Amino acid sequence: MEPNVKSPSPTPNRAADLDLLKTLLVIGMVGAHVVQLITFRARPEAAIFAEYANLVSFSGFLFAFGIGLGLPKPEGRQRSLWRQLRPSLLLLLAVYASSFAFALLVDRKKLEPQLILDVVTMQRLFGWSEFLATFFILSLLTLVARPVLLTIGRNPWLLVVVTLACLATTFYTTGAIIPLLPTLVSHTGFANFPLLCYLPWFLLGIWYGSHPVRAWHFVPALAITGYLYWVTIQTGQFPNRFPPTILWIVGPAAILLAYLALCRFVAARVSIPAPLLTPGRHVLSFLVLSNIGFFATRYFMGKPVRSTLIAVLVTVGVLVLLSAGWYAWERLRKATRPQPAPAPAR
Repeated sequence: MEPNVKSPSPTPNRAADLDLLKTLLVIGMVGAHVVQLITFRARPEAAIFAEYANLVSFSGFLFAFGIGLGLPKPEGRQRSLWRQLRPSLLLLLAVYASSFAFALLVDRKKLEPQLILDVVTMQRLFGWSEFLATFFILSLLTLVARPVLLTIGRNPWLLVVVTLACLATTFYTTGAIIPLLPTLVSHTGFANFPLLCYLPWFLLGIWYGSHPVRAWHFVPALAITGYLYWVTIQTGQFPNRFPPTILWIVGPAAILLAYLALCRFVAARVSIPAPLLTPGRHVLSFLVLSNIGFFATRYFMGKPVRSTLIAVLVTVGVLVLLSAGWYAWERLRKATRPQPAPAPAR
């Protein structure tokens, strides 16, 4: 880490590079969900892509949102209490919507008191909704401990110490059914994304929010990712994801650094049309709405996708449909927004 490196100069494209990064992650995430949820006997190339997306998606989103938090902000900028609470409330609604949809449409459970209790308290997490629950907890943590997180993420020594401590939590697992517990630590009863284990990516994102990607950063990153793929080739499978191992968590290091460097390079040289960045600007809605659509497809049609080409077309179709919906909504809002009164003539 380089504590004395100057922050990248603010430019009009600063938001575009982050939106582009998140857009790439959304594309991978939606594609993986098509393969996993509605593809019947996925072909090897589709299964490999889904595993790749699994490797980079959750860590990547944490990294991206950490970058967003770490970007230099104008001095004196204050947000109202509602604007501070709104992201957490939206995430909570997303957790509930996706969890109930999976339980009722994919697991075909009955809407019973125990199911409601499990979903509302997050003592059990439900498929393809787990990382929404963890992001909800992260949003609360950011709300109450923002200065602490920024201090850790901007101090290389604190960042190293906290990263090692967080990675050490991968050695702790539990099967206890306690509200919110599986959002924090590794659980053996069902899939989960424990925040304590993955938090280093968010903190590293804070660092890169105000620092450039240096060429030498790829040296340790490539060593880590290279070792991950060497282990994968030797064993025939990726390191354990549920509960996560240290190698699974740190494994996408070179990929995510390359994503960030590429997005900054492109955004600094190309004016990217806003509609193409829609997935990155509305990550939550893309995840929730696509998930519910895939859950409903499973309920009514099973797994109708039979080839990799169809899986690609479905992925593109979902992304285009949701992007078009957001574009139309934003145009409508702009058209109905009250216009400022013209200045009186002198």
